[in-house]
Amino acid sequence: MKLPQSFIRLPLRVDAERLAAEVEALPDNAWQAHPTGFAGNTAVPLISVNGGINDLISGPMQPTPFLDRCEYLRQVLAAFGVVFGRSRLMCLAGGAEVPRHCDVNYHWFTRVRIHIPVITYPEVEFHCADEMVNMAAGQTWIFDNWKMHRVVNPTPYKRIHLVADTVGSAGFWRMVEQVLQAGTSGKQPADRQIDYRPGDTVSLLTERYNTPPVMPPKELEVLCTDLIEDLGAARPDESGFSERFIQLTHDLMRDWQMLWTLYGPDPDQRGHYERLRNRVLRQIRRIPVPLRLPSNGRPAQNVLLARVLMACVDRPIPGVRGL
Repeated sequence: MKLPQSFIRLPLRVDAERLAAEVEALPDNAWQAHPTGFAGNTAVPLISVNGGINDLISGPMQPTPFLDRCEYLRQVLAAFGVVFGRSRLMCLAGGAEVPRHCDVNYHWFTRVRIHIPVITYPEVEFHCADEMVNMAAGQTWIFDNWKMHRVVNPTPYKRIHLVADTVGSAGFWRMVEQVLQAGTSGKQPADRQIDYRPGDTVSLLTERYNTPPVMPPKELEVLCTDLIEDLGAARPDESGFSERFIQLTHDLMRDWQMLWTLYGPDPDQRGHYERLRNRVLRQIRRIPVPLRLPSNGRPAQNVLLARVLMACVDRPIPGVRGL
């Protein structure tokens, strides 16, 4: 999600030692390879599609058996008062890193990732755009993952974060706004400690509906318009390819609206939307140069594919892997 600044530390603290004890008690087979294949990166699924051992982001989310074993970890998540999507423990081995990348798919347009360091060291560096912070154990953070970011662990020891994806809530975003306003005034809000409550069983809110069978036209318009505005901030394109891309994106919005007036979200009529989506993708692929976005350097064609075309109708695109 795009944020007003690269890093925002939230005024919440947790007992990192207690969290670490629960994490260390998990069995070795709880740790799974990172889905990207990044060397030295492993994860424990805590909230996942149907509570299974997977890294999917589309489908009903439920706690996994590993989360059920961690009483305080559940209490920490519940304290945020939000609905959670995919959430994990993420381990970065000593000497490993998360390579430079940015997150541009549909999931990330409305979701922010909460980071809570469980086991870490002062030498660990979290980079976002041209800024770097060390997230200390027990703190809570969010960051702008639309921008290019990477993490470096130069120590010989493992670094573990609790990471949880959420769209937030009114209360959550008021808290964020208070932090931002305090930054301009120089007076940060006091941290609130999330205490451990032995035997306190909490219930977590988890996503049930996160990918529409057919995307409503207004949502598609919002996603496309944001991309067009980003691309429009680039220097003039004498080749005319940017203008071609923008025209194709406008055509997609208008034809999608036309189909919606005929078929609405009827799942049995998805074939009409699928054919429009595939036609637009073929046209976009004919643009011979990557149209780099000023905000993060990613090609606009790739962002349109990941953010819109792969999510606007829940049928796979031939030859394109899911994100």
